[in-house]
Amino acid sequence: MKYKGERIYLSEFTREDFDLFYSVFSNDQVMKYALIDKYTSREDILPYFEEVLENNSSKEDRKAYEFAVYLNTNGHFIGFAGIEIYKKNTSGGCGEIGYFLLPQHWGNGYATEISKLLIAISFKEIKLHGVAARCNANNLKSEKVMQKLGMTKEGEFRKVRFKDNQWVNEQEYCILVEEWKQDN
Repeated sequence: MKYKGERIYLSEFTREDFDLFYSVFSNDQVMKYALIDKYTSREDILPYFEEVLENNSSKEDRKAYEFAVYLNTNGHFIGFAGIEIYKKNTSGGCGEIGYFLLPQHWGNGYATEISKLLIAISFKEIKLHGVAARCNANNLKSEKVMQKLGMTKEGEFRKVRFKDNQWVNEQEYCILVEEWKQDN
């Protein structure tokens, strides 16, 4: 499954993409603010990668959609993007979007473009009624992306992330389908 944006496209991970996947989750800079710690070996990340492949092959009741992110111009890999489904029923559902970009692609507006595309997929394709996004409270650039998307701050969770031997706060934002439709 592929989804195309203005400058990027999303493609579900395949078995051949393991090295690309590992390049994101083993990068110190990328994982600095992540909820999870960086992976330090290929063996450690393999169960997670297998889970991603299993989710991507599911036809019904998917728990997540995980994508490799590429540039339209040259097909260059730039990162990871995903949608996690929390709850789903015939009236809609709730999920969360997230992304990780390789450092050389920071500051180019790709995070905003990726997030817009993930929200559109969540509402148009998956038929969710609410989409959340979270970030480490120290990651002001990710928080700014959520604000640009028209998401509303739902709250700050105190000391819920353990990073670099300390507890840090986390910001959560959300957008509802009716709010998204007003701007799209």
